[in-house]
Amino acid sequence: MERRDYNYYEANAATINMEKITSCEGNAKILHRLCADDPPRIIHLILGGETFSSNSFIFEGDDLGWLSYFIGKSVCLLHLCINYLPGGEEGHAIVEG
Repeated sequence: MERRDYNYYEANAATINMEKITSCEGNAKILHRLCADDPPRIIHLILGGETFSSNSFIFEGDDLGWLSYFIGKSVCLLHLCINYLPGGEEGHAIVEG
């Protein structure tokens, strides 16, 4: 995984295809909801874990830098619960985004 900084995400956010940076339709919907102005918005998000729900994000195969970027830009997210963060480059990507 290439290292990116905030400027990379800011420059490419308008043209990113959510389905190409996530491992499943549910995770793509979560990213859409994080940056949406219209309901249903996400106010509580759970990162990591073993089961998927409408407000939980499973990591395997996902671009965590983009997830982090959209979390940071969200104006509606009130609660963030982190059950697990991967190590190495994937874990670093969530900090960089």
